[in-house]
Formats: sequence, structure tokens, C-alpha cells
Amino acid sequence: MIKWIIASLNIAVMLVIFLNMDVLINWIDAKENNDFIVVFVLTVGLAAVPGIPFGLVGALIGAKYGLLWGSVMNITASTLAAAFVYFLFRYLLNSLGTALVKRNTSFRRMHEFIKHHTFWALLIARIIPVMPAALINSYAGVFGLPFKIFILSTLLGKIPVMLVFAYVGSNIRSGSTAWMIVVVIYSLFLLMVYAVYQLYYIRK
Repeated sequence: MIKWIIASLNIAVMLVIFLNMDVLINWIDAKENNDFIVVFVLTVGLAAVPGIPFGLVGALIGAKYGLLWGSVMNITASTLAAAFVYFLFRYLLNSLGTALVKRNTSFRRMHEFIKHHTFWALLIARIIPVMPAALINSYAGVFGLPFKIFILSTLLGKIPVMLVFAYVGSNIRSGSTAWMIVVVIYSLFLLMVYAVYQLYYIRK
């Protein structure tokens, strides 16, 4: 059911973007930036909703504000959204997390592993999008992972991803195809990081 809901949200967002393409293009091309605060708040909200394809949102932000300010907005908004979800789940469902750890031996082992490698586990999960961001945020909150480690690994892990989103958006706007090279390089980088991660923990 959750997979279908997430898939439906992705399709809905892409449909909204497609149906409002002319409006979005006019907004991107507009010289005025009087709605910066509104856009930022909306971006935080979208980043906090599970299933929203933030890659599309980040690309639109990059197209509107350029690589530098688009990246800053993407990184800041997505990090604030992560913190919001973390505290929401920490205060609402922390008791559920404690109960799950006590009842399920396999889950307890996995949780203990993550607790002893919190920073690296979260950082790699952010850099390599093997899990939805909402799942990482909610897990960290429900099971009470240290907030300082959570927010630091989140911030650092989001930097390369959000830079790519903004870069793709800013280059699509200018008609450049250089973004394709960046996407390929980033994909190779992800594969390399994942391979190093696997080798490291296999040897341990």
C-alpha cells in the first residue's frame, strides 16, 4: 500500500508539472524574485512529504535561481525538512521504536549496528539514494538517533545530491547539455562509494 501511495504521489507531481509547464516556464524566466520566501517555505514543505520526487523540485529551483542560490535553497530546505520529520517522529512514535527493538531480534541487531556506525550509515544512505529520505528521517526520529550526528550527516550527504539537482535545472534552462556529463560522473561516483562501503563492511 505504501509503495502504491508513493508511486501515486510521484505520478501526481509529474502530471501537475506537465500540465502547468507554461506557468512554470514563465515563473522561471521572470526577473522578479519577490516570492523567494514563499518558494523557500513551499520547498521545505515538499521536501518533508514522503513520495514527492524532490529531484524535480530541486531542478526547478536550480532553473529559477541558478546553480549557487538554487543549491543553497535545496540544501537548506531539504535539511530543515529532515529535522522537522525527525522531531515529529521522535516525539510521536519513539515508544513504538523502543517496542520494536525489544520484540524483534533481527531488527535489534540491525539497529545496534546503525547505532555504532550512525554517522557513516546515515551519510552513505544520503549520498547513495538507496532509501527514500523520508524513511531515513522517520527511522532516525522513531529510534532516537543522536540529533547532532543526524543533522550533520544529513547536511553533508545532501550537498552533492542537491548540487546535481540545481546544476541540472540551471543547465536545462540555458539549453546546455553539459548536465548529462555531470549526471554520468555522479552516477559513477555513487557506484564507487557503494563499492567501497561494501568492501569495508565485508572485511569487518
